[in-house]
Amino acid sequence: MGTTHAVRRKYNLIAKIYDWIYAGYLSKTIRSACQALALRGDEKILDIGCGTGELEKALIQKNPALSITGVDISTDMLEIARKKFLNAANVTFQEGDFLKIALPDETFDAAFSLSNLHYFPNPQAILQKTNRHLKKGGKLIIVDWNRGTFKGKFYNFYMRLADPSFIKIYTRDEIATLLEKSGFIVEKVDYFGVGIAWAMMCVVARKG
Repeated sequence: MGTTHAVRRKYNLIAKIYDWIYAGYLSKTIRSACQALALRGDEKILDIGCGTGELEKALIQKNPALSITGVDISTDMLEIARKKFLNAANVTFQEGDFLKIALPDETFDAAFSLSNLHYFPNPQAILQKTNRHLKKGGKLIIVDWNRGTFKGKFYNFYMRLADPSFIKIYTRDEIATLLEKSGFIVEKVDYFGVGIAWAMMCVVARKG
């Protein structure tokens, strides 16, 4: 089974309980992502791997005039996301592989990639495509696990054994290199933890 199909299958299976079982994790990671970006309130936002739309919900609650496009590969996760925004014309969702979805270039003010970099077989291609869709000076916020810690190294080992959809957890320097090769300038990196298992980082980069 290919990685893309494994990811879709995994999240289709857990979609109905995802918000419940990961409530604490979602709260902390989304808070970190939102705090990393100062918004005027009228920006166009791209969410890569949007899942059940929890980031969208947090962003819209604070800035209801935002225009948000969420992309995800899981049909069942997106079904839940769409139900949260039945009457919100400014929040839309597209299903499919991000690399194959047509989006306008130089359109978005900011993009988010939350807790999914470790699933991408070709992260360089993801970042390069994201760069194309951002306006000049647009921001990319990546929140993901951090292999530069003991927890991160152990979790990377565990996930390789436990999850067929998993690819790799990155270090701060590895992510910085990927970003720089994709036309981004890293502005800041913040570190935080979630529970006993996850050592996290929040990376903010700007399109050069």
